[in-house]
Amino acid sequence: MAIKVISVFAGLGKTTVGEKYPNVCDLRSSAYRCDYSHIKEEDYEKMKCVENRIPNPDWPNNYVKALKEAMKQYDLVLVPSNLDIRNLLIENNIPFLFILPSLDSRELLLKRYQKRGNSEDLIRNVMEYFDTWSRNPEDYSYPILILEKNQYLEDLLFDLKLL
Repeated sequence: MAIKVISVFAGLGKTTVGEKYPNVCDLRSSAYRCDYSHIKEEDYEKMKCVENRIPNPDWPNNYVKALKEAMKQYDLVLVPSNLDIRNLLIENNIPFLFILPSLDSRELLLKRYQKRGNSEDLIRNVMEYFDTWSRNPEDYSYPILILEKNQYLEDLLFDLKLL
């Protein structure tokens, strides 16, 4: 399988890699789920999980369309790890790799979320996923990799020769 789409857990470096490498797209989902036309770019992280966001009626079709376009234009497309995103990939027959952090990364990730200004609600939701999602490859119908503590996505992508 040629890896083109990678579903990455929050806080592992999707945005950094997407900004640093012109052949990589960080395809965030929030701007497709909700109307963010009135939001400044620097407030994006703070808006995640805010209750009064305006839903986008084109979701999820708008995201799938954007994903397919990104796959044509970029060597790698990084997407969030949300279960609904992974299900969209499966439903649309898009092969992907799922990257999760190691269990000993919990405190490190908490600090990253706080530093970037994520809301307490979002942090609570993400940490619930962190605590409950299996790290056992046999529990998934797609390939998974575990990112070690203090390792960033960029490091792993270099190791996999994807960057």
